Amino acid sequence: GMDLEFPVRQTDVDRLLHLREIELEREAGDHSYGRKAYMAYVTEGLGNLLEWDEIMMFQRKNGSFFNCPSTTAATLVNHYNDKALQYLNCLVSKFGSAVPTVYPLNIYCQLSWVDALEKMGISQYFVSEIKSILDTTYVS
Repeated sequence: GMDLEFPVRQTDVDRLLHLREIELEREAGDHSYGRKAYMAYVTEGLGNLLEWDEIMMFQRKNGSFFNCPSTTAATLVNHYNDKALQYLNCLVSKFGSAVPTVYPLNIYCQLSWVDALEKMGISQYFVSEIKSILDTTYVS
């Protein structure tokens, strides 16, 4: 509808749309909390396929959704929320026109560290540190 031209073949677009449909069909039968969180995280491409009131349960205390500016912006476009707008305004005032993919920035590093400890099988030696990181992440 915007008369945009992309240098891709229609078959490429059809293939992407087909993959999207397969993913949506696969997701349709799964109503678990984890699946809802995943669908909320990928809001940018789902538009009115989501129940926006349900997505609101994933809003962090800082106004963001998953500490992700793009997910927060997509949610804000589809379901206005003052806290989400404040989070995004804060990022724009802090970083200008280019904001990070995750903010606060240290959360990704810390969660990657927790994941690495879990995968190595040594997380039991870092219980208090992991708890502190997860508590901080949840509060953000």
